[in-house]
Amino acid sequence: MLITLIVILVILAALAAAWVFGPPGWRTSATGAFGGLSTRVGRFIDSGRAPDHPAAGAGGIAASPPPPRFTDRDRAYLNGVWNHVESTFVSDPRVAVELARSTASGFFTAHGVAVDGLPEGPNGEVEDTETLRQRLLAIKAWSDREAAH
Repeated sequence: MLITLIVILVILAALAAAWVFGPPGWRTSATGAFGGLSTRVGRFIDSGRAPDHPAAGAGGIAASPPPPRFTDRDRAYLNGVWNHVESTFVSDPRVAVELARSTASGFFTAHGVAVDGLPEGPNGEVEDTETLRQRLLAIKAWSDREAAH
């Protein structure tokens, strides 16, 4: 019985020595294999706050952020449209403003955004280039503001 107790103590001492003096990679893998409690506690102490837990919301349900309204592909499409509108403005400002308004209206309506605040396009009267430029800038500013949400 005494020999069995000595063998068990020697094995435990060898494991403790391997744990303390062994390579860091082995310690990390062993910690992960045994639940990693010491690593989690160490990270908690180092960061100074508790880790985010998925069940931290009310009633145990995790609060998830709303999905973004527009994807990167949608924003790339809008940038392409604005590049086309700006190049069209040089040759025909009136058509560029009409194109900008109709494209913005169609795009945002298709994505469920109310276009009530979208500035008006050309009003049918003869307008000078500066007035059309101001209308185009207003449409662009509205579009950028809505796309940022």
